[in-house]
Amino acid sequence: MSQIKISQLPVIATINANTSNTLFAGVDIPSGTTGQMTVHTLAQGLFSNEILNVGATPVTLPNTIAQFSLAGESYIQTNLVNTNGGGTADIVVTANNGTDSTYFIDLGLANPAFQPGLEFNNLGTAINPLDGYLYVQGGSGLGGNLTIGTTTANTEVRLIGGGHDYANVVAKITGDGFKMVNGHPIYFTDGTTQNTAASSVVYTQAAFGTANSAFGKANNALANTSGVLTIGDFGISGNLLVKGVGAAGLFTINAVAYPANTPAFTITGSNNFVTVLPVNQGYMMQVTGFTNTASRIVNDAYGANSYPAYIGRTGRGSSTTPSATLNGDVLLRISGNGYGTSFSQFGQARIDFVADENFTDTTKGTQIQFWNTITGSNTLNKIASLNATQAQFFGYVNPQKGFVYTPLVYPSAQTAITIDVANNSLVRAQTATGLTVTLSNLLAGKEVLLWITNTAGGNQTLTTGVSALNSTLNSTTYTIPGTSTILVRYMSIDGTTQNTFVAVTHA
Repeated sequence: MSQIKISQLPVIATINANTSNTLFAGVDIPSGTTGQMTVHTLAQGLFSNEILNVGATPVTLPNTIAQFSLAGESYIQTNLVNTNGGGTADIVVTANNGTDSTYFIDLGLANPAFQPGLEFNNLGTAINPLDGYLYVQGGSGLGGNLTIGTTTANTEVRLIGGGHDYANVVAKITGDGFKMVNGHPIYFTDGTTQNTAASSVVYTQAAFGTANSAFGKANNALANTSGVLTIGDFGISGNLLVKGVGAAGLFTINAVAYPANTPAFTITGSNNFVTVLPVNQGYMMQVTGFTNTASRIVNDAYGANSYPAYIGRTGRGSSTTPSATLNGDVLLRISGNGYGTSFSQFGQARIDFVADENFTDTTKGTQIQFWNTITGSNTLNKIASLNATQAQFFGYVNPQKGFVYTPLVYPSAQTAITIDVANNSLVRAQTATGLTVTLSNLLAGKEVLLWITNTAGGNQTLTTGVSALNSTLNSTTYTIPGTSTILVRYMSIDGTTQNTFVAVTHA
């Protein structure tokens, strides 16, 4: 047996890079076996079965895998460095069903030669070289939220920017809401700002005036996604200014469910938000002005080809799957209402814009209907209807100053003229050698007056264009004395020549 003591063996100053090439002598006590083992075997056994404990402090916390401890005068640290300039260094915690690209949280830093867009860390172009990041990769329906906060009463989450001092704190999240601090404004995507220090918009529970204030309640908090402003329950005692550009609109109110006969959105000039409730469902917005003051809604437009527009769009089906508008559907209604002991449902004076046929991409006929309530009743009555070709009146027409027509005047003596019955009402003509009248575009119920002067010294013949049976003359012609004037009146009953009447008046 060798007489050399272990203390007399040469010192091995380093362990071979291939740890399998360095041997230890050892004894396995349970089996009583003396043998050899490699450093690699020893290391595997230590890391597989023991807590990693770096430092002299004993491990006292439960379920600890590794502990690092050191008494440092200023700070202690663990350091992770990726020596490849184009890579990132990441501390990753993965769920038990996670993979290299799913179900993990990642805290990391990009190296100076990092190329945005490479998908090594699932962030795409969201980060730049030397950017730090913290994000969660969850699954559809499996969470993926990132919760940052404090769980101790009277503490706050501070957001800093551009420095490390308290003066660089931009905003705080406390138990009573989200607060912009140190005079920092809110910047919007159009370049404008909201100065929260001087503005009446203060992001605290007191300014919103309700216990369910925006930013202050988790399920009804203010959320900003893709430029869309979504607001839960909140109240405002001052002014509200909303600016920005969103994918789905600047400011969207989604009234998914609200009580019956209650407006989805209310603007009121009263001090206590009290207003007369609607009498039926469907009020998307209700505006109530100050007492004894006209309530005005002003829509301004400036610049060439600019104008205020109020447009009603009506279709069958639903907003997600619209179908064609049908004949008789109301496209837009403008209604006036008055109070007795209540407001009526649809108003007592209104203008309806109505489809005049089933709509297609090439057929979209419309009409405008006027409705009023007869004095002494509460029943609406349609008084007039206008379409693209005619105006119909269903009551009396009372023109205090009469009707004014646009006359058709022939500038010199004529031998033949054509009267467009549908478009002419007054016609003036002269003749010196006789005049023949032809009628076109006859229209049922239309009258036309023709004033004819014979400028010659002798008699001239008028040919009326109507049969003798339909003439006061019992003839198709009439002789106009020299230097004389006659009045000719045409009246069509059904829009045909056979049922068109002519009368000649000569003093």
